[in-house]
Amino acid sequence: MPPCNATVPIVDADEVSSSSSASISSAAVAPKTLTEEMKLKNAAAASSEFQQRPYPWNYLSDTTWTLMGSIFLLTIFFPGISMITLSTASGYGLYYALYKYNAPCRFVLESIRSLQRFVFYQIGRCILLDTRDSSYLPWMSYGLFCVPVLFYYALNRHMTHGFEVTTFLLYHLCRLGPRYRFFAHHECLIHIEGHASKDGLYCNPWTLLTTGKRVPLPKWIRRSFTDHLNSALVGPFYGSIPNSYGAAHNKIHHRWHNDTGDVHSNMDVDRTLGISSFVLWLPRFIAYWTGLSPVLLFWKRKETALLRMMCNGMMYYYGLSALVWYCTGSLFFWAYWFYPHVEAIAFLGGIAYMWHSFSEESDPSNQYVNSMTILRGHDNIWNEDYHVVHHHETFVHWSEMPDSFHRNKEHYVKCRATVFADCEQGLFFAWMFGKKWDEMTDFFVDMQYVFSNGDKNSDRLMNVREVVAEERMLRAADNDEKVEADMKAYHTEVKEMLLKRLSYHYMGNRQEEWSEYEKRLNAGLKEYNEKES
Repeated sequence: MPPCNATVPIVDADEVSSSSSASISSAAVAPKTLTEEMKLKNAAAASSEFQQRPYPWNYLSDTTWTLMGSIFLLTIFFPGISMITLSTASGYGLYYALYKYNAPCRFVLESIRSLQRFVFYQIGRCILLDTRDSSYLPWMSYGLFCVPVLFYYALNRHMTHGFEVTTFLLYHLCRLGPRYRFFAHHECLIHIEGHASKDGLYCNPWTLLTTGKRVPLPKWIRRSFTDHLNSALVGPFYGSIPNSYGAAHNKIHHRWHNDTGDVHSNMDVDRTLGISSFVLWLPRFIAYWTGLSPVLLFWKRKETALLRMMCNGMMYYYGLSALVWYCTGSLFFWAYWFYPHVEAIAFLGGIAYMWHSFSEESDPSNQYVNSMTILRGHDNIWNEDYHVVHHHETFVHWSEMPDSFHRNKEHYVKCRATVFADCEQGLFFAWMFGKKWDEMTDFFVDMQYVFSNGDKNSDRLMNVREVVAEERMLRAADNDEKVEADMKAYHTEVKEMLLKRLSYHYMGNRQEEWSEYEKRLNAGLKEYNEKES
């Protein structure tokens, strides 16, 4: 994993460890003028002649995008998130009723889970390239076999009885699963499937049977069928377009890592402004998820193979959508087929905005800062919360991501990486849109912090709230007022640092950086390393 940018001044961990807890308060007191500094920067940006958005968002004014974003917020985001919210509430109800407070039922469920793991592991030994991926199979089976049956049931009810609210709710809640588990695992699966395009996920069963060796399926079989099992056969029921991850995600997002070449970059908006910046940004993710902006960028860069790949996926999805509309009518189409597309835009748009909300002004391309890591996350499916590892070492197997994090911990420490703990993506929505910066700070893991007894937080990985509680215990013999003052100053310093990273953006007088990006984009340079696709 590459280290931080060596040309950028960083705080060395040894320098941090040489200072005592008492000196932290004096060194870490945040400048009182940070808010004024941010206002001055915004004023400079407003007065600057250089006010250009990334391609293709530079073709319309901010006012137009904000108006469109406001309409999308009301017609797409809020409706799209509603069933996921209901799924979350019902999921917790089932969890408390059937698992947490129900010992006999919990025993039965755990027994079924153990049997399921054993059965699918045996199946995985026969068909998977890597048997560690056997946990994919139960989720894939639900999508491949159960969801189409649910869809047929809903269609049959609709054709017989017309639109029924109960059928609508039943279908979507069963499709999403308790606390949207089926939806979340499917989205992770098509993400994994897109990144596994080099060798695929499945082995050649004949070679395995005759030689005992696991080798990939022939390329023509993978490209025509097995590479798209989830995205093409299950994806439409969840509103996703085949080839989107293989083309747009791999060759745009992982090429530019949320920088201004990324068609759904948020690096040119001030993320501290709460929902107003999200409204301005929302049309970008809609254009990305529908395939429009990736097609435009591939066309602009004359990348015909990627353009064709993206167009093939779009023709498949939108052609299938037109067929469903023609055969079932408008009401069924909008309620059962198109709604999942809206749902995916709403939920995954929020996730995409959150994952890359932070940026270091002195080193904007530093992935340890502008990609987020969540430790002990409440919603960590196949270690997707190790997002820095995912961007730096795309082909690291999901089961090895925690090891990669610990193996490269020194880089996280030097960069004071954006690491949080004991939280989940949904909480970030509340913190960022509600501007609850103190609560957000409580969950930050400061890997440069050194406790008053000499322990390093890079070893203990405590969040700020836990650090403060630990320091109060360690310094119990000290003056209480001094301890509280030090901890308050430390909390303020961390909060101001996070706000500075959230407020950084390319707009204003950063013309030199922007011009350098424009040169690379217009030249069509493919500096992106193909093995990271």
